This record gives sequence, structure tokens and C-alpha cells, in this order.
Amino acid sequence: MAILRLSNDYVKQGFTQIDNLFIRDFLPSANGDDVKIYLAGLELVSSGYDGDCVEKLASSLSLSPSRIMEGFAYWDKKGIVEVAGGETVTFLSVKTPVTPVIKFNAQKYKVFTEETVRIFPDKILTPNEYNRYFEFMSSSGMEVNAMLLIMQYCKDMGGGRTSTDYVLAVARAWAEEGLLKEKQIIAKIDEMETCSEDMRTLFDALGVKRAPDAQDKQTFNNWTKGLSYSLDAVLVAARSLKKRGGMERLDKLIKELHKAGAITSEEVAEYLKNKDSIHNLCITICKNIGVYYSNTENVSEVYVVPWLNLGFEPEALIQVSKYCFLRNTKTLDGMQQMIQKFASQGIFTANDILSYVSRQVQFDEKIRAVYSHCGYVGAIGNKDRECYKNWEEWGFDESVILAVSERYKDKTFPMTSINRALGALRNAKIFDVNGANKFLDGEDCGRVNNAASDYDKHAYTDEQLKQAFVNFDNWD
Repeated sequence: MAILRLSNDYVKQGFTQIDNLFIRDFLPSANGDDVKIYLAGLELVSSGYDGDCVEKLASSLSLSPSRIMEGFAYWDKKGIVEVAGGETVTFLSVKTPVTPVIKFNAQKYKVFTEETVRIFPDKILTPNEYNRYFEFMSSSGMEVNAMLLIMQYCKDMGGGRTSTDYVLAVARAWAEEGLLKEKQIIAKIDEMETCSEDMRTLFDALGVKRAPDAQDKQTFNNWTKGLSYSLDAVLVAARSLKKRGGMERLDKLIKELHKAGAITSEEVAEYLKNKDSIHNLCITICKNIGVYYSNTENVSEVYVVPWLNLGFEPEALIQVSKYCFLRNTKTLDGMQQMIQKFASQGIFTANDILSYVSRQVQFDEKIRAVYSHCGYVGAIGNKDRECYKNWEEWGFDESVILAVSERYKDKTFPMTSINRALGALRNAKIFDVNGANKFLDGEDCGRVNNAASDYDKHAYTDEQLKQAFVNFDNWD
């Protein structure tokens, strides 16, 4: 686990902002990702974060952990951070950088320098650009000939993609795949070239006029090899975005399709066909439960599409959202719990939802009848629903329950008294109206009073009490 910390002089100066010296002297010549790593790392350590900083930075910047450490190695060479043991990264003051002396073997990189002039005859690399190539090859272990092949490949791709930033971005991506040797790079280029015709077909479908570059081909390979998409499936997605966003937007759509489980061309076509209806469904659900989102993409991805994939009908989800509102459940997370409850009971269609709600309404009507007989005014709560369910499971029919309810009319906390009375009747095994009235009128209460007064005449040990209350579920 890598650790970030501040040096004493940095703490003493109290810098939490970016010093102008960094912007003026270090930022112009740095790679964009290296700048992001420095700034994000500085903010993270300043906030006192004590977890795995490299994993945190990799996640937030969408870079690999090895790329994060490569960035810190770059700043270490610039003297404004210090990497110790490959684990501890210390931010130093930019006012007094401790720049280590880095000497590259001139003979080792002589061929590289000469070949670079041949590859880029119209471009003169600055000493800083050469150093960046040297540093990358030294830190990654990439062979000189492998690096030269990448530079030639980027040039041959056309489109002016010969900048040092671009070439090193391709080199880093391939290095992360473990491609560091000349033979490996040749095989990779051959692989990339095999998709050239596919890329031209794809660009026609997208309405993109420029030639595909190395990153385009890498992205295409990620779809076809990493995510198992066929060319036909990619083309179906591409046609839906013709002249609207190019490769960047298509990449986002492919990832969306993958999360939704749409892999084949038929599944992609069906998903895209239903996308507008899913968007409208998201709006309806949010409106029904009383929430608003300006963008429904996250609602679709996180909630609605997974619900549909479970097997719920769109109309069923609308019914659930209305039911949630009535139950005062006004968040998507709350609806998620209701969805899980219905799914566990095998309820996925609108008709099944309506049948369930109908049963609940009928059950609540029984409780309202109890409220009416005992004179209670209030909203039906889950506690009373649980009580009525228990009464029915004990064996009492509605006539007995209402007869007992009538006895506690206009009493304080009538439901508590009704529950207690029905419990006593159950224990006495009395389940008819006449027997209940006689019992509660006191004709048979002698044994109840005796039983009620006996409990305090016995002394029980803690062990006896523990055994007595182990498992209520086994009671008859």
C-alpha cells in the first residue's frame, strides 16, 4: 500500500494551494496525466486521507496504479516529490526542488536519437521530449526498437498524431498490456492492422470522415476482445449515433449496453429501440414517487434497466411507483426495496401487482372495520397490520375480532387492549363470539385471575428463563 505524506518544510509553509512556481516552471513541460496525478495527490494528502492513496487516485483519475506511480516517479525526477522504497511519496516544496541528477547512457540511446530523426524528418524534438522518451523506456523497461516501432506506427496512422504526448500515451497503454519487446510490438501492430477494414466500415456508420488512429483501433479492440462485441453489434450501435459524437460517444454507449447486458446485434437493436420508452418510463416513475432528475441516464442505468432485466413489465414498475407514493416511500432506493419484495414473491406483471394491492386494500378494510367498532381515528400502521395478521393466524374470524373491538370503544389505546384480550382468549382456547363475551364479562375470569396472580409466586433462575425464551417459533 502506497502512502503519501508532506515534508516538514512543506507543512511549515502551510501550502494547500498550488504555488505559482509550479505553474510557471513545472507545468508547461509536463504530460497532462502527470499534472493530474500531482494535483490530485496533493489535494488527497492535504485532506488527511490515510487509506491506499494510489488505489484512490487510480480510481478517481481513471488511470492504472502503475501509471500513478509512473507519474510520481516523473515528479521525483523533477525534485518536487520524493519516492522512497516504491511506497512512500513525499511532496517537497517547489521553492527548493531537490532535482536528482539523471544521466542517460548516450551510447544506449544513440540509435534511438538517430532513428527518431529519420521517422520525424520534419520535426525537431526538444531535449525535454527526448528526456521524456528516455525516462519512459528506462522506467517501463521497453526496448528501444519497440519504442521506435510505436513512433513509426503512430506516424503511419496519419492525422498529425505524432506529438510526444500521443506517442507516449499509446506506448503506456501497450506497456500496461505487458508489450515491451520488439516482437510483441510487431504482433500488436499486425493485430491492429487486421481491424483497419472494420474501422473504415465503422467510421462510415458513424459518419466520421477522418482516418482512424491508434487509439481508435485500441478502443475497437477493447470492445471486440475485452467486451466480446461482434462487428455487427458495434455497427448497430454506431448507426444510432451517426454524425453525433463519434468514437467518444460510441464508447460511452457500448459501455452502457454492456452494463445492460445487451451484447448481440439483436439485443443491441432491441435495447436502442426501447431506449426512448425507457427514458419516458424513468420520467413517469420519478414523477409518481415525487422526485426529479434533470438527466435520467443514471436512473435508467442504476435502477430501471436492472428492474426490467429482473423481468418486471414497464406497467408493473409504474404500478409499484404509485404504490410506493401511497405508502410514503418517495425515493428510488425505497422503491428498490419494494421491488425486491415483489421479486422475492414472484410478482412481476401489472396484473400481479394490482392483485397484490387489491389484497392489501381488502386487508386494510378489515382493520378499518376494527377502528370503526372501537372508535379509533388514525392512519393504518404496519404494527396494526401485523396484529390483525396474528389474530387471523390464531384462529379468530372477523365476527369475534369485531365483537371484542366493540368492548373497547372510545378507550385509550384500544388496539393494545384488543390485542391483549384476543391473546387471553387464544390461551383459553375460546374462538366463538358467545364464549368470548362470557369470558370477557368475567364469568370465566377466575382462572384467568388465578393464572395472572401466580407468576409472582415463583422464583426462576437465569438459566431457566434463558431456556424458556429460546425460540418462540416452536410454540403451538
